[in-house]
Amino acid sequence: MARNVKITKREMKEDKFTTFMLRTKDYIFEQWIYLVGGAALIIALIVGVTLIRAERIKSEKEAADICSRAMSELLSKNYQLAIVDFKTIIDQYGSTPVSRQALFNLGNSYFEAKNYTEAINAFEKYIDKYKDDKFFITSSMAGIAASLAGNGDPAGAADKYRETAEKYPDFKLTGDYYLKAMTYYIRSGNLESARVIYARLSKDFEDTPYYAQGQLLARENNIGL
Repeated sequence: MARNVKITKREMKEDKFTTFMLRTKDYIFEQWIYLVGGAALIIALIVGVTLIRAERIKSEKEAADICSRAMSELLSKNYQLAIVDFKTIIDQYGSTPVSRQALFNLGNSYFEAKNYTEAINAFEKYIDKYKDDKFFITSSMAGIAASLAGNGDPAGAADKYRETAEKYPDFKLTGDYYLKAMTYYIRSGNLESARVIYARLSKDFEDTPYYAQGQLLARENNIGL
């Protein structure tokens, strides 16, 4: 008849297999805690990113809807309503892509409303904040020039149109900006600067309508080359 053998704790410790299994059990238990904790962290991160993305998409849609309404108001000449909506986008949805368009068109809305000082402020903010688009940077500079003219500062307008033309010489409206600079130099009484701009039109825009109009201005004001 088999006899039951009682294994002492010491003998258990000396049993390599038993020791290995006990240690493995402890290791798995410890790692399970870390693994569960890590999984929970990953899940939390995924949920957080998903919520942030959903919130961003929601904000972008709201901003786009307001911008669409504001553009409709601007085209309908409801300038004050357009201004309110464009400012809402800038103030409350400044991190959305559409806020860039809103800032530029805020300047246009102020200009159309004949609030030239605020138009200048908006265009200057656009130029300071966004520096990677030739068309809108140039258009903002031209907007400042037109606003200076609207404020009764033909000399300032002439200088700004000249600066705009010289910033991007290959821009498609450069000839027009030079012509406007010449026009406002004449209005301010600065015929010498008008002559310099006329010479530029003669040299670089000879076969364009800008030079033809410059010739008319030169004849009317006795400006020669």
